[in-house]
Amino acid sequence: MVRQLFVSLAVWLFCVAASAQVAPELLFNEFFKQPTGSNNLEMSPKLRAANGQMVRITGYMVQQEIPHLGRFMLSPRPVQMSEHADGEADDLPAALLTVYLDDAQKDWMIPYTRGLISITGHLTVGRLEESDGRVSWVQLMLPAQATRGMNRAELTSYFRAQQHAH
Repeated sequence: MVRQLFVSLAVWLFCVAASAQVAPELLFNEFFKQPTGSNNLEMSPKLRAANGQMVRITGYMVQQEIPHLGRFMLSPRPVQMSEHADGEADDLPAALLTVYLDDAQKDWMIPYTRGLISITGHLTVGRLEESDGRVSWVQLMLPAQATRGMNRAELTSYFRAQQHAH
């Protein structure tokens, strides 16, 4: 039972910035043209040019009441979602990134991580509708080596920390 929980429930997210491949940094405030004009939000030339490239980005993992397997959202500021109470009326910023694990890890649940995290992956820009109906415009695919399953001690520590979270 514990082994099954270890393999299917939790994943440990690494900071991929230390990998051998150095990727250019993309900032959340570079997602849209500034200032916002009469056409509302327009993707910036820098974001469009990064489409299909490896990039590094730093942000906050969105704390979700109902996490999704194999993916999480990264935001420029800390955000906590209450899907059950708020439904589609969430407080997500416009500059938002949906992060996907490698296809071999798509059934892994990613535990919420507090604080800033830096990740490196392959950026895709364009409309993508999820099976749950959420639409994302900017996605990042993490390489397989960016994640690994938690060992028993890490999993125990993670669950203990969650019990004491306020």
